[in-house]
Amino acid sequence: MSQFIPPEKNVFVSLDYVVFTGLFLVSAGIGVFFAIKERSKTSSADFLVGGKQMTYGPVALSLTASFMSAVTVLGAPSEVYLFGGSFVIFFIAYAFVVIFSAELFIPVFYRSGITSTYEVCH
Repeated sequence: MSQFIPPEKNVFVSLDYVVFTGLFLVSAGIGVFFAIKERSKTSSADFLVGGKQMTYGPVALSLTASFMSAVTVLGAPSEVYLFGGSFVIFFIAYAFVVIFSAELFIPVFYRSGITSTYEVCH
């Protein structure tokens, strides 16, 4: 019987810290830039929907980021590795849900002037 060999422990090296710091600074810089640039926009509607001035690209990326959690992004590869390709069914269903939501719910919220689904209950 073979003996268990523990895997090597990987640690951050200098290049990892440089990349991590760079990504953090770019993200923070974008936030600070738009906070200064859009200082006059103070209403919640302007904050939540960007004053309805955004193009399709940023809105699509924002919706994708809000639909997919970090757990999904990190866990999906291991699920496929451990349990096989049947996980593809999740992505097919995901595509239908996104299309269904985009065509049915989003236009209703947009025409109603609702900035959050929590406003519907009040």
